[in-house]
Amino acid sequence: MDEDLLAVSYCIDCGKCNDVCHIAKVTDNKYTPRSKIMLLQKLIDGDELDQDEVDDVYLSTRCGACDDVCPMNIPITDIIQRERTILAEQGKEPARTSQICKNIIEAGSPGRKDVTLRNSWINDEIELSETSDVAYMTGCWIAFAHQDIARSTIKLLNKAGITPRAIPEEKCCGLFLIDNGHMEEAKEYAKEYVEYLESLGIKKIIASCPGCYIVLKEEYARLFREPKFEVVYSLELFRDLIQEGKLVPKALDRKVAIRDACAILEMSDIPREILRSMQVEVKEMFGGKHGCCGGPAGVKPNFPEISSKVGMITIEKTKDYPDGVVSYCPFCYHHLEDVCRQEGKEFRIKDITELLLESVL
Repeated sequence: MDEDLLAVSYCIDCGKCNDVCHIAKVTDNKYTPRSKIMLLQKLIDGDELDQDEVDDVYLSTRCGACDDVCPMNIPITDIIQRERTILAEQGKEPARTSQICKNIIEAGSPGRKDVTLRNSWINDEIELSETSDVAYMTGCWIAFAHQDIARSTIKLLNKAGITPRAIPEEKCCGLFLIDNGHMEEAKEYAKEYVEYLESLGIKKIIASCPGCYIVLKEEYARLFREPKFEVVYSLELFRDLIQEGKLVPKALDRKVAIRDACAILEMSDIPREILRSMQVEVKEMFGGKHGCCGGPAGVKPNFPEISSKVGMITIEKTKDYPDGVVSYCPFCYHHLEDVCRQEGKEFRIKDITELLLESVL
């Protein structure tokens, strides 16, 4: 694997990856995608990285923006993952990263939350089934921090005649393990969770979180095997239900910017279609280019100041849009809300599912 990555890692120093990296921007190009590429050979040769170089490896959200623009097709996010694997094996990964990985493996959530609270978003306003073969996976950030997104999702599904079940012992999808190179642990984690979900007789899982969706749909197949259940992204389902006339949005007549989700950029047309169905005019926040919120893959817990500076790039732009910004990633939503609170800024971001519920009901 190391040789394969080195073989495709010939960087011509064109600077394109640095130009799209918000972490590079807020650190005056001290920590760049290119510098991470250069560290792979050093790690494979057994050379010890100094602390600044270790920080460089972990100062990445693995959003994929650098991969998308590289003219040499260098798999930069794969290189970062491999570097983190080596550093973890050497016992040199950040302590917070080790702790979060341990929390996920042992307690099923990054923050080691009380498992009895995971389904506390369920109330009498929504209808769920205990026997349906269609399940809803909330994901950690919705389950513990933004429960209105879960309730809005179920209300929309109920409106369309769908009554899913909650997952009794839902747990984190494990994306953090994958992002940080804990691949052996991730393989075992995927096996256990897939087999548990299949034991419930589930045929379809609806996921609101883009990260959960990608992990369940694609990563588990690579880590373990193809699950026996279908994985559906909630917004894709809502788009289809709108087209079928089972959800009928009413005009909201607003102009909003859209905060795209790194994990599913190839599906970014779907939230835009949903917004247009509500007669909401969409403005492109970064001129149609990708821009990460700055939180994922350990950047927020390990480098909070840098993570907040990246988040402020989005927050500062919200003032250009009178009707605010729409997000469809719960972690973006969580991170940006947190940064607004820290910086004393007005939080002018709304989740698209809550906006759709407002339009439909």
